[in-house]
Amino acid sequence: MESRSLKSKAVSGVKWMGMSAAFTTSAVFIQIAVLAHLLVPEDFGLMGMVMVLIGFAQAFSDMGISKAIIYRQDATREELSSLYWLNLLAGIIVFSLTWAAAPLAVAFYNEPRLYDLMRWAAVMFLVIPLGQQFQILLEKELQFNQIAKVDIAAVTIGAIFAVSFAIAGQGVFALVWGELAKVGMRSMMLLRIGWPRWRPGFRFKIRDLKGYLGFGLYQMGEGSVNIFSAKVDYLIIGKFLGPTVLGAYMLAYQLVVMPLIKINPIMTRVAFPVFAKKQSDDLALRSGYLQVIKFLALIILPLLTGLAVTASLVVPLVFGEGWEMAIPLIQILAVVGMLKSLGNPVGSVLLAKGRVDIGFKWNLFVALANTIVFWLAVQRGVYAVAWSYLVLSVLYTIIVRMILQAVIGLPWRDFVAILIRPFLVALGTGATVAAAFILWENQPVNRLLLLMLLVALGMVVDILLISVFERRFILDKWKLLRNKTGGA
Repeated sequence: MESRSLKSKAVSGVKWMGMSAAFTTSAVFIQIAVLAHLLVPEDFGLMGMVMVLIGFAQAFSDMGISKAIIYRQDATREELSSLYWLNLLAGIIVFSLTWAAAPLAVAFYNEPRLYDLMRWAAVMFLVIPLGQQFQILLEKELQFNQIAKVDIAAVTIGAIFAVSFAIAGQGVFALVWGELAKVGMRSMMLLRIGWPRWRPGFRFKIRDLKGYLGFGLYQMGEGSVNIFSAKVDYLIIGKFLGPTVLGAYMLAYQLVVMPLIKINPIMTRVAFPVFAKKQSDDLALRSGYLQVIKFLALIILPLLTGLAVTASLVVPLVFGEGWEMAIPLIQILAVVGMLKSLGNPVGSVLLAKGRVDIGFKWNLFVALANTIVFWLAVQRGVYAVAWSYLVLSVLYTIIVRMILQAVIGLPWRDFVAILIRPFLVALGTGATVAAAFILWENQPVNRLLLLMLLVALGMVVDILLISVFERRFILDKWKLLRNKTGGA
C-alpha cells in the first residue's frame, strides 16, 4: 500500500512538473528570443560574467542544508526552525561578501560595468532564503503541484520585467532586474504556502544542526565545485575573449541546456525524494534510474538533434542579426547537452545513498579538468573551447557509469541497452529533418514557414519512431499519468 501511494505521488509529481516545464520552457525561449532583438551579444556576455560569480556564491547560500532535509526522514520542528534561521543568516553573509567582491570582479574582467551589476544581483541572496526551506519541504512531501504553480508564476513575472526594462532601454540591467523579479515572486509565493504549515519558531540551537551540517558541508562543497565546473567556460571566455564572444557562446549554451534545465527536473526533483525513501534497495534504485534516463533520452536526444541540424535557420530567424557566431556553437554543444542531460540524474542516486562524498570528489575532478582544458583551448578561440567541452563530456559519461556500477551495481550492458532505442529514434528524426532542410532550403519558401514545416515533420517522425521502438514503454507511462492523480 505504501509503495503504491509513493508511486502515485511520484507520477502526480511528474505530471505537474511536466506541465510546469512545458510552460516555463516556452516562456524562457520566447523571453530569450525577444531580448536577443532588444539587446546585443555584449549585454548577454556581461550578464554571463555576473551569473558566474552569483552562481558560485549561491552554492554557499544555504550551506547545503536543503538536500540534507530531504535525505533525513526524521526532521523535527525544532530542527527545522534552527535550520531556517541559519539559512537566512547564510544569505545575509553571502550577500555581504558578494557586494564587497564587486571591485574584484571589475579587476578580473577589466570591465567597470560589472560594479553596479554585481551589487544589484547580490540582492538575490537576501530574497531566496525566505522561501527556500518551504520549497524543500514541499519537494520532500512530493507536493509538486504547489511547486509547479510557483515556478510558472515566477518565470512569467521575471520574463515580463526583463522584457519591459529592455524595451525601456535599460540594456543589461533588464536581465538583472528580471532575475530579481523572478526570485522575488518565487519567495513570496513559497512564504504564503509554507509559513502556515511549517512556521519556524524563534529558536536557534547549535545542537539542532547536528546531523545536518556534516551532510550539508559536503553538499555545499559539491555544489560550489559543480557550479564552478559548469561555469568555468563562461569565466575563461569572458576573461580572454570579451563580453561579445561570451554573449554568443552564452546564447548557444542556454539553448542546448534548456532541456536539461527545464525537462530534467521533471524527473530529478521527483526522483531524489522517491530514491531517498528507497535508499537501502539498490535494485529499486537501478530500475528507477534506468527508467528516468530512458524517459529523458526519448525527449531530449531528438530535440537537440533537431536543433543542431536546423541551427543555421533558427538563429537568424528567431534571434535576429548579429548572432551568427552562435550557429556552429549550437551544433557542437548540442552533443554536450545530450550527455549532460543523461548524466544529471546520477546526482539524485548519490544523494539518496548518502554518498555526497563521492559527488564532491567527482565534481572537484571535473572542475579541475575543465579549468585546465578550457584555459589551454581558449588560446585557439571559442570554437576550440566548445570542441574540448564535447570531448570532456564523453570522458565524463564513461567515468560516471563506472561510479554507478560501484555504488548501486549498475552493469554497463543495462545502461547501453536502455539507450539503444532512444538513440535510434533521435538518429532517425535528425536525419529526416536534415534531409528535408537540404531539399527545401533553396526553394522559394518563407523562412518562418520552412521552420514550422521542419518542426512539424520532426515531431511526426519522432512520434512514429517512438511508437515503433518504445510503444509499450510509452503506453505504460501514459496509463500511469492518466490513472494516477496523487496529490493533484
